[in-house]
Amino acid sequence: MRVYIIAVLAFILADILTGLVKSLYEKDFKSSVMRQGLFHKAGELMVLALLYGVEYAAPLLGISFDLPTFRAGACYCILMEAGSIIENIKPFTPALSTILRKDEDNAD
Repeated sequence: MRVYIIAVLAFILADILTGLVKSLYEKDFKSSVMRQGLFHKAGELMVLALLYGVEYAAPLLGISFDLPTFRAGACYCILMEAGSIIENIKPFTPALSTILRKDEDNAD
């Protein structure tokens, strides 16, 4: 489980850093937006703590619980953060925007 925690924290850190770079690039830094984003990150970590607690406590209570809720939640957070990182780097990475637009055009 430690690997999942480290991976989620790494993606959260990357999202924060790319968000800062984006705000510097666009010359649109707002501490209120950053504060809101940090609260969202804290909420993600709280949900992961809850999922870990459920997985940990279920066997102690004699409940058969074979669902990997923590790992599923961690994977979901990583995917969410990856999407946010892509959104953050699109403004200053024209090649990425071109690739993503091609994918959007093919979806129609």
